[in-house]
Amino acid sequence: MKKHAETLFLFLLLATSLPTWAEKADKDKPVNLESDNARVDDAQKLAIYEGHVVLTQGTLLITADRIDVRQDERGFSSGTATGKPVYFRQKMDGKEDYAEGWASHLEYDGHAEKLKLTGQARLKRGEDDLRGNLITYDGKTEFFQAQGSISGSPGRVHAVIRPRNGNPAAAAKP
Repeated sequence: MKKHAETLFLFLLLATSLPTWAEKADKDKPVNLESDNARVDDAQKLAIYEGHVVLTQGTLLITADRIDVRQDERGFSSGTATGKPVYFRQKMDGKEDYAEGWASHLEYDGHAEKLKLTGQARLKRGEDDLRGNLITYDGKTEFFQAQGSISGSPGRVHAVIRPRNGNPAAAAKP
């Protein structure tokens, strides 16, 4: 039971370290995790969840085919999730809107506070929508970057940025 609690704590560190737009109250909520299989290596500080993985914590929802979580010697967590696609959704702090993301691969580095979505990546915050083959977010600087192509693959970045005032439906018309 102690080992399971340590593993859950590792993932809790990952889940509660998500970018600054996240609902702050979520970090105080319990983490619920379901998967078909789980492997824990306490010596390596590695936990692997496979098969229809669903993680919830407050307004946070992550679904993936596989999630790997590591903890380094300083106690920082990092994780990767893979799926067809990986999906996450979380209420934005102080707003009624949600941040949502989709990608083939998601990486999070808790020490650097960086999120990386690769493979048909999409990030939606409220009415704004960003798509590319690679989207990165730096939580320390609150800086987004998107690339249309990675490793020579063709692609372009597509962004829809809605006006903050006025009628969003009218703004969608060209």
